[in-house]
Amino acid sequence: MGPQSLDREAFLRLFIVVVASLSAILGTLFSLTHGISVVFPFLYILPIICVVYFYPGRAVLFALCISIIYIGLVYSLGAFNPFLIAVSTGWFAVFIILAVVSSSYANGLLEEKARIRHIMDNTLEGIFCFDPGTWRIREVNQKCARWLLYSRSELKGAFVSMVWTDAGAHQRFMDETKVRRTGVVFEALFRQKSGGVIRFVISPLYVTRDLVLCSVVNVTDARVADEEIRQTLEDLERQVRERTAHLERINEELRTEIVERRRLENTLLSGEFKDESDKEKER
Repeated sequence: MGPQSLDREAFLRLFIVVVASLSAILGTLFSLTHGISVVFPFLYILPIICVVYFYPGRAVLFALCISIIYIGLVYSLGAFNPFLIAVSTGWFAVFIILAVVSSSYANGLLEEKARIRHIMDNTLEGIFCFDPGTWRIREVNQKCARWLLYSRSELKGAFVSMVWTDAGAHQRFMDETKVRRTGVVFEALFRQKSGGVIRFVISPLYVTRDLVLCSVVNVTDARVADEEIRQTLEDLERQVRERTAHLERINEELRTEIVERRRLENTLLSGEFKDESDKEKER
C-alpha cells in the first residue's frame, strides 16, 4: 500500500467521523428546536463507534467532548425541561461508558495484533497464523514464505491445505493443540510452490478461538544430514566388520601356518634323533 493510498484512507476515516459528528449535532439542534426529544440521542452512537474503530486510543476523549456538546445543547435549548435534563444526563453516562468499554476492547485487539506482529518480525523461526474455523492463513512471515517459495501476499488469505495437503494431519494437530495449548510438537510435510516437499516441525505459540499462531522449523536439511550421518556410520561399521573378518582370516592362516611349522619342526627333530640313534647302534 503506497503513501497516496494511506493518505486517502486517513482522509476517508476523518471525513466519516466529521460527517457523523455533524449529523448528530445538527440533528440535536433540529430536534430541540422542533420539540422532538426522543430520537436525537441515538445519533451520537454512530460517531463514537466510528472513532472507536478508527482511533481507539482517542475514543474516550472524543466521547467526552461530543457528550459535553450534546448535554450543553440540551441544557441551553431544552428550556430546562426536567425530563430532557434527566434523559440527557443518562445518555451522557451511556456515551462515556460505551466509549470506555469499546475502546478498551479495541485497544486490547490492537495490542494483541502488535504482539503477534512483533513475534513474526523478530523471531528466527518461520511463523504463520490461521483461522481454525475457516482454515485460511491470516498472516505469514517472510522466512516461512521463502521456505515455501511463495510471496507473503500469495499465502495471505489462502487455505492452509494449499501448502499443508494432509487434511488428516490438520485435525490431529488441532486435537493436540486443544488438549495442551502449548508444548505441542507436530511434524508435517508441506508442499512448496514448485511442487517440492519439505518437512516442518510445527508448534503453537498463541491460541484463541479464532486464531492459531504457530512457529515452524524446517527440518528437511537436518533430516538429510541425519541420513548422511547414518549412512556414513553404516559404511564405517561395514568397513570395520570387513576389516575384522579380514584380520580374523589372517590370524587363522597364521595359526595354521604356525601349527604346520611346528609339526614340520617336530618331524625333522624326530628324524634327526632317529638317525643319531641308528648311528650309535652301528658303532
